[in-house]
Amino acid sequence: MMLELWLLVLALLALADLFTKKGIGSLVGGAATLYLSLTRSLMPATHLFHMGDLAHPLYIFISGIYTAIAAYSIWYASHLERRGWFWLWMGVFYTSMLTFVAADHWLVLITGWGGLDIASWALILTYHDGEKYGRVGPGGRAWGVAWEWAPSASALRAILTVEIGTASLAAGLAPAAAAQGPHISSLSAMSDLSAALVLTAAFVKAAQLPFTDWLMTAMSAPTPVSALLHSSTMVKAGPILLLKLGHAMPTWAAGTAFAFGIATALYGGVVALGQREPKVLLAASTASYLGLITAFALAKPEEALWLTYSHGVAKATLFMAAGHAIHIEHTTTPTRFPVAAKAAMGLALLTLVGLTPLGAVAKSNAEPWFLLFSFLTAGYVGKLMLKTATTPGGWAVAAPYTALAAASLAFPVLPNPFWALALAGLALAKTPEPTVLLRRLGLPVLYDAVAPAVFKAVRQAAAVGDGFVDKRLSSLEGLWRGLASLVAVVDLIFDMLLHDFVPALVQSASAQLSRRSFDYYLYVAGVGAGIILALAVLLWIH
Repeated sequence: MMLELWLLVLALLALADLFTKKGIGSLVGGAATLYLSLTRSLMPATHLFHMGDLAHPLYIFISGIYTAIAAYSIWYASHLERRGWFWLWMGVFYTSMLTFVAADHWLVLITGWGGLDIASWALILTYHDGEKYGRVGPGGRAWGVAWEWAPSASALRAILTVEIGTASLAAGLAPAAAAQGPHISSLSAMSDLSAALVLTAAFVKAAQLPFTDWLMTAMSAPTPVSALLHSSTMVKAGPILLLKLGHAMPTWAAGTAFAFGIATALYGGVVALGQREPKVLLAASTASYLGLITAFALAKPEEALWLTYSHGVAKATLFMAAGHAIHIEHTTTPTRFPVAAKAAMGLALLTLVGLTPLGAVAKSNAEPWFLLFSFLTAGYVGKLMLKTATTPGGWAVAAPYTALAAASLAFPVLPNPFWALALAGLALAKTPEPTVLLRRLGLPVLYDAVAPAVFKAVRQAAAVGDGFVDKRLSSLEGLWRGLASLVAVVDLIFDMLLHDFVPALVQSASAQLSRRSFDYYLYVAGVGAGIILALAVLLWIH
């Protein structure tokens, strides 16, 4: 099967789900992609993609998790008002990740990368601002910040943050591609500046410090979105980017990735212990585990890859189990979990700390100091299991995520008993939750108080600089006056678009979409625009 054609089929299945609102297209698309990947039947017909030793196993991993989440979502999404919206953008999310993973042309890679940004923004807006399921945070005010975020605010925080990474990626890859050719596999060495920009892009996408808090408020999205985003798409694109470009990165980049990764791993693990909302707790823990994966993505890529697999299987399981309880209790802070959910969560915990065969493979080359992070893992997962009651049943609904959790047993490997020491961390589940941890050590202040002021100052500085350029252009005389005036007008239009229109448009769109319902033709217009853009990029490449 030609890969390019199959990606188009997946996009059409997402469009079909928009109209049917059933999710059958997502389920069929995920299962079929899993089968085609297992049989190595997906092969690119152009040089735009490359299915090598990295992309092929990642396709199996991503498609297996997506299929389980799609099956689970058919039950979970049945209550959603915007079911068509949800299924459409889930399909776009999945297709964008597959495009990014297999991309070998730098523009195709950025197209998949940017598709993840847009799809995550849209999915965060699935709930209306007034719906309780879409509101994140403990409430109240502290340090000048209101500690509750509606979907429109969460979506705006997410898109404005991750676009820093997208801009950095484009700026980093463009000069390298111009000098060495457009294909990722052909890059031999990147300049220090390009490498720094690529690292920034990876850190933003993977929610590494200081770009971490958007991941917490992204929990405004429905639980299946969170399960997909945290396990195999979006945030995993950060370390996967480093895996794809590791051969071209300078030697200092590995040390930088390690420093930022370990710092984030500590921050996320400690903060997770202080959260009361299960989804926010799991989001903080994702930042922590992604820190470990990022830390080793350049220094020990094989280890990072196995950590990606084990974390993805476990985290998708944990989110779906938490969503199961949220759905049946009609609250974002459930106090009871079905016994099926507890069983799956227990297996996921064993995978994360290295006590299942998959977890054992992931931890096979880990240093003993890894035990600290496994200790924290036992603490925050233990909170979900030990501080909540257990209700009988739930096995039918839990079938997709229990089957996914059981996949961690499908390896002929015996775990190292050393990692059982991590289970002592379960004692942390009974510790109090200090306010400073609940408030995430104040990091949201950077987003909600400092960032707007910095953004405004940058806009004003840019306006002053642009005004100076405009005056210089207008002061030119002779034959150049007409050309200078034209350039000044174009520059003014660009300034208005970049500094005023685009940010205002994103903010307005986030607010409008969070409280309105749209007819199909608006959805189709959005999909059509995306398809036209993709075709334009492909035609331009050729």
